[in-house]
Amino acid sequence: MKFYQFALMNLMRSKSRTMLTTLSVAVATATLFVVFSLDRGYQSAVSEELVKNTGIHMFVTREGCPIEASSVIAQGGVSPLYIPEDFAARVKDVPYVKEVMPFKIYAITTPDGLRTDIFFGVTDAIQRIRPDWNLKGAWFKDENSVILGAEIARIEMLKPGDKTYIEHFDKEFEVTGVLEQNFTQDDGFFFLPLATAQRLIKREGKLSAIALHLENLNHLDDVKITLEGLLPEDYFAVTAKALGEGVLKFFGSTRAMMFMMILIALIVCTLGIANTMLMTTVERRKEFAYLKCVGAGFLDISRLIFLETLIISLIGTALGLIISIFLIPGFEHFIRGALVVYVPAAKIVRPGVDIAILSSAIVILVGIFAALYPAVKSAKIAPMEAIRNE
Repeated sequence: MKFYQFALMNLMRSKSRTMLTTLSVAVATATLFVVFSLDRGYQSAVSEELVKNTGIHMFVTREGCPIEASSVIAQGGVSPLYIPEDFAARVKDVPYVKEVMPFKIYAITTPDGLRTDIFFGVTDAIQRIRPDWNLKGAWFKDENSVILGAEIARIEMLKPGDKTYIEHFDKEFEVTGVLEQNFTQDDGFFFLPLATAQRLIKREGKLSAIALHLENLNHLDDVKITLEGLLPEDYFAVTAKALGEGVLKFFGSTRAMMFMMILIALIVCTLGIANTMLMTTVERRKEFAYLKCVGAGFLDISRLIFLETLIISLIGTALGLIISIFLIPGFEHFIRGALVVYVPAAKIVRPGVDIAILSSAIVILVGIFAALYPAVKSAKIAPMEAIRNE
C-alpha cells in the first residue's frame, strides 16, 4: 500500500472530524480569496475611475478634503459650496492647461425611492478630455437634450432619438446620444448641457468644480502652485492622484478590519488542523509504535502525518475557492452598501488566478505548520512505552 492510500484510509476512520477540519480550511481559503480580491479590486477601481480613465489631471474645488471632493466630483454629493462659473475663464489662462471643463453634478432620488439618478452638467470639452467617451448618436441639440450612460439607457430601454420624461423636473428630454459601456460611473449618468443642469436646480452660474487637462503631466506641480496663488484661500487645486490616494487612505480602516478577518480565519484553521492531528496522535499511539517495530523510522511517521494534513488542506482549499466564487456577487453587493467611503461604479471585487494561488499557498503552508508539532510528537513515540501493557 502506498503512503497516500494509507493516509486516506486513516482520515476516513474519523469522517466527522476530518470533514469539520476540511471545512475550517475551506472557510480560511474563502476568506483570504474574497478579501484579497476586494483589496485589489477596490484599489484598481478607484485608480481607474479617479485617475487613469478620466483624462482629468486636476480639479479646482471648494472641498479641501479629498474624500468630500471625490464624493462631489464622482458621485454627485450635494455640497453647499460652489465655484462661480466665471472662474473657468481665469483658470484657462494658466500655463500648461490644455482643456478646462466646468461642470455641475448632483444626485436625485426617484419619487419611488428605489433609485438615485446622477445628473452631470457638462460642456463639449468632455469629448476632448475623456479618452473613453465613445458616443453613439450626437451631441446636445439644445437645452432639452440628454445623453445617457450605457447602463441607464439599458434600464430605461432608450436609444438616440427617443424621448424620456424625468418626473422630478416635470420635463421631457430628447435622447441625442448614448455612451458605449466603459464600466465606470459614466454608465449610470444622465449628461445634460451645463446651463440646463444648473437651471433645473436653480443654481445658475454655480459649479461643483472645474476639471483640468494638462498639456504635460511633468508640469502638474507647477500648475498646482500657480492655481493656489491665483485662487482665493478657500479654493483648492486637487490632483486626480491625490483624490485616489485620499480615498484609499480613508479605506485603510476598512482594510485593517478585513485583514483582521484573515488573521482570525488562519488562527481557526491552524487550531483545527493541529487539534485533528493531535487527536490522531493520541488515538493511534499504538499503531505508530507497531509501525516503528516493523521498521518505520522518524521520517516515515512524520511523512504520514504531513501527508494527511496536505490532503485535508488541498481538499479544503479547493472547496473554499469554489464556495468563494459563488459568494463573490453577494459579497460585492453587501460591501457596496456597507462602505462609507467612495464606492466606484466598476467592480470592486476582482478575483484572479494569482489570488487563488496565493490564498491556497498561504492556507496550505499554515496547515503544514500546524501539523509540525503533531508530526514530531507522533514520530517520537517509544514503542516499548506504547505497547508495554499488552
